[in-house]
Amino acid sequence: MLSRASLPKNDAPDISRPDLLRELLIRRDTDQNLRAALLTGHREAYDQLLCIDDENTKWLEKVVNEIGWPGVSLVGDEGAHAAWILAQHADRHPSFQRGCQMLMQEAVARGEALPADLAHLTDRVLLAEGKEQIYGTQTTARDRRFIACRLRDPDRVDELRASVGLEPLEIYLQSVLEQYGEPSPAQMRCRSCGAKNEVWLPEIGGCVTVKCSSCGVSVSIRAQFSGS
Repeated sequence: MLSRASLPKNDAPDISRPDLLRELLIRRDTDQNLRAALLTGHREAYDQLLCIDDENTKWLEKVVNEIGWPGVSLVGDEGAHAAWILAQHADRHPSFQRGCQMLMQEAVARGEALPADLAHLTDRVLLAEGKEQIYGTQTTARDRRFIACRLRDPDRVDELRASVGLEPLEIYLQSVLEQYGEPSPAQMRCRSCGAKNEVWLPEIGGCVTVKCSSCGVSVSIRAQFSGS
């Protein structure tokens, strides 16, 4: 889930690639609209969303191969943020997503991208690799609330979040709950007896074991993306 830090405001941003900015914003809006539809119960949007994510990844890969990371001096604050959104959702292409994270590190050092955006992408890449996240930006549903997925340093997470301009974790998790409402477990049918069981799905790069309440058969569910 995404948490957005406030974008810096420039009175007269110097945008040298308005054509690229327009395309980024079109792709960003399509991405966000489909995700909003999915969250409001339109399950038919899922397959379309996967196709859009793949198309956006292919397009963004071509862009970065030609010009590097599209930062603020090229596409302004809004365009740079839109580029991050596309990279954040390139989960099915982990090698490219990791490459974007490295490019964003360089962009942040030059003032061409937001540290908060890089924090989100860094956490997402780490979790997808089976590691622990640093900033607690990636959440999962458990026991009808949202929690931060595997944290590397829980005692320092608020300090680390503040260093990139993010609010304290408790406030962030409360805002996620207010935005999306109380989460519910998924329903999974047992492959052995057919009984329905409630399941809290694993986070990115995680795994849960579910034991059927009817026949006792256990099955492991692992969250992973097909890479390319």
